[in-house]
Amino acid sequence: MDVKDRVCVVTGGSSGLGQGTIEALLAGGARVANLDLREPHRAPDDERELFLAVDVSDEQAVATAIAAVVARFGAVHVCVNCAGIVKGAPVVGDDGIFPMALFRRTIDVNLTGTFQVLAHCARHMARNAPGPDGERGVIVNTASIAAVDASSSAAYAASKGGVVSLTLTVARDLARLGIRINAICPGFMDTEMFGGLPADWTAALVAKTVFPKRLGHADEFGQLVCHLIENRFMNASIIRFDAGARV
Repeated sequence: MDVKDRVCVVTGGSSGLGQGTIEALLAGGARVANLDLREPHRAPDDERELFLAVDVSDEQAVATAIAAVVARFGAVHVCVNCAGIVKGAPVVGDDGIFPMALFRRTIDVNLTGTFQVLAHCARHMARNAPGPDGERGVIVNTASIAAVDASSSAAYAASKGGVVSLTLTVARDLARLGIRINAICPGFMDTEMFGGLPADWTAALVAKTVFPKRLGHADEFGQLVCHLIENRFMNASIIRFDAGARV
C-alpha cells in the first residue's frame, strides 16, 4: 500500500517511536491521526494531521476517536500501535510482590489497548475498496525484544509477548478482509523510555548490540513502519529491530 494520501492512525505519536513514525508518514504524503494522552511537541498541520487525546485502554474513548478520524478524513487505511508504558519492579521485593494494579495497568495499555485500537481500525478498513492483491488495510504493532528475551519487568515482558501472539493470530483472522498485520520488536532505542537511564547503564545496553554500536533512532523505526506498509508481501511477521542485540 502506498503511503501517499493514506489515512494513518498512530497511537503514542507525541513522543518516541510514535513521533518518529508520524514524521516518516507525513514525509511520505500520508494523513495522520495521533492518539495520545500527551499533546504533541508541535502544532499539527491542520490539513494533514489530527490530534486526539485518548487513553487506549478505554474502549469507548478508542471507538469515539476512530469515528472522529473517519469523520475528518473519510477512512482508515493504516494503524500503527506505538502507545506503551514500562515500569520495572521485582516480582518479590522488600515491600511485597510486584504491585498488581501496576501489572494490570501495563497489560491494559500495552496489550488490551493495542487490540482495541487495531480492532476498531480494522472495522473501518474492511469497508475500503480493495487495492492490488485485494488489500484494504495495514496494521503495525510495536512489541519488544523483551517479548522473546529477558526483561527487567515481568509486566512489560508479558504485555509485549502478548502483542506478538496477538499479531500472529490477528493476521490469520483478518486475511479474509484483505488486512495485513506485522509487529516490530525494537531493541534499545534513543527515546524517552531510555533517556532517563544513567550513562553507564546506557553504555551497557549499547555494548550488547552487534553493529552499529549505538541506540536506535525513532526515525529509523518510522522508516521500517513505512516499508511494512508499502510491501504487500509482508504479513504475519515479527521483526527484531535491535542491531543484533541479545539481552
